[in-house]
Amino acid sequence: MQVLQQYSENMDNHAKSLINTSVYLLSDDAFRSIISEGTLDTASDNYPIFRSQLEALLLQYGNSHPSINFIGIRTNSGKSIWWENKKGASRTKDVNYFNEVLSSEAVAIEQAGIEIAWHASTRMPNEVLMSRKFINLNNVNQSLGTLVFGIDSTYFLSMESNSSLIRKENLVILNEEGSLLASGGTTIVDDKSGQSMNSSFLLVREYMKNLDWQVLCYIPKDILYANKHVLTVVIILVSLVALVISSIFAFYFSVSTTSLIKKLEQAMKLVEKGDFDVHIEPAGQDEIGSLTIRFNFMIARIRELINTVYKERLAKQQAEFSVLLCQINPHFLYNTLGTVKWYAHMKQQNDIVQMMNAIINLLKSSVRRENEYHPLSEEINHIRDYIYIQKIGYGEAIEVHYEIDPEVMPAYVPYFALQPLVENAILHGLEMSKGNGLITIHAYREGQALFLLVEDNGIGMNAKKVEHILHRGDRKGLFSGLTSIGIRSVHERIQLYYGCDYGLSYESVEGSGTKARIRLPFILNLREAENYA
Repeated sequence: MQVLQQYSENMDNHAKSLINTSVYLLSDDAFRSIISEGTLDTASDNYPIFRSQLEALLLQYGNSHPSINFIGIRTNSGKSIWWENKKGASRTKDVNYFNEVLSSEAVAIEQAGIEIAWHASTRMPNEVLMSRKFINLNNVNQSLGTLVFGIDSTYFLSMESNSSLIRKENLVILNEEGSLLASGGTTIVDDKSGQSMNSSFLLVREYMKNLDWQVLCYIPKDILYANKHVLTVVIILVSLVALVISSIFAFYFSVSTTSLIKKLEQAMKLVEKGDFDVHIEPAGQDEIGSLTIRFNFMIARIRELINTVYKERLAKQQAEFSVLLCQINPHFLYNTLGTVKWYAHMKQQNDIVQMMNAIINLLKSSVRRENEYHPLSEEINHIRDYIYIQKIGYGEAIEVHYEIDPEVMPAYVPYFALQPLVENAILHGLEMSKGNGLITIHAYREGQALFLLVEDNGIGMNAKKVEHILHRGDRKGLFSGLTSIGIRSVHERIQLYYGCDYGLSYESVEGSGTKARIRLPFILNLREAENYA
């Protein structure tokens, strides 16, 4: 306890004050000269004078400290001199006591081999003895005797605190040996050990490091628990206040948290209805704030994906429309050509009949198709019909070779994947070369990829023309004989269907011909192919 600790510090200061008083006495030259010169021989004529001088000096130092009951000296020759604060008592009454006490303290100091010792007095219950060697300060190795102080125990037990728990009468002081040194008058402790087995008291112990003493305080439990009802009420009131404050804080925290969660819930309902422009401002850096940031990021990502899908669908529609632009007006021409074929047959014009059959087959492929894919074998047949029509105009100036792996003929490919490439090879590569043209059509498989290659021996193209065909082509055409709208449509359709890993690429060098290569996934099932569209 803090009060007991402060009390122990004050006691330590009182003990130091007594020790300093003894040092002043040891340093007194007159006092030391009388003791050291051996002038206290009772047979000496000057004995009464020296004794009177010593008693006067002891009186001087004794009166300087009102708590000192007596000061005694035991010389090495066995002489005893003392001064006693009589306080109305007869001095001669204590002669034997002083001789005995001074002698026993001298023996105890010598046997213990210590400089200062503290003991309880046997003369009166409220007296403490401080004994120390009378050191000759001129020769510290010389001891002139033993100096003994008798101190009123109230000097140590006096309390400056008004604490209701620590009282003077409940204090006990034990010396360095653990023996009783002083007691405030309590009857519950043993006179020698200072210990008590009475369970109705609470023992508080404080150690004094400098003197190696122990201060024991026996606090009656009835005093300790006297105000327990008040303490109980205080604890209950404090607990209730803490409970109310905690409840208010919990309610506020719950409302603030649930309000943020409700905002998230309302925002999610708006998203369910298709409103992707929702945005919630984060209210903090806690878990709810982090969740809000993640929600905003998710909505922004969904909005971005929706825009991307919309743009891809729009681009797909535009590509399909471009394919339709490349197709001939189907129904009217189909019926008209049927009439021309019938008329040519009536006139026995077989070449015209065969040409009409080829044209009609090409039209059928565009008029009657039900999906975006057909087997490669049908695509090759359409190319054969197209080449037959072109050879009527070009004659032997065009020669076409087919190097088709039979394994890939059942594979499904988009409609009109090869026709624009063959058309461009004829119009740009061969027609402009004004020579005999050779077109080779390859089809082969590498792993899970299908490659379609259209190769010609025409005039070739530079890098600018290749870039124009695949990326910046328009319907007017920037280069003579080059129809890029169909080529670009094929490339865009393939990438829209299958992704950026597939599409059309060109290898061409001016004067050395051109290779147009299409990379497609190798698919043998129509349902699987339709999943890409």
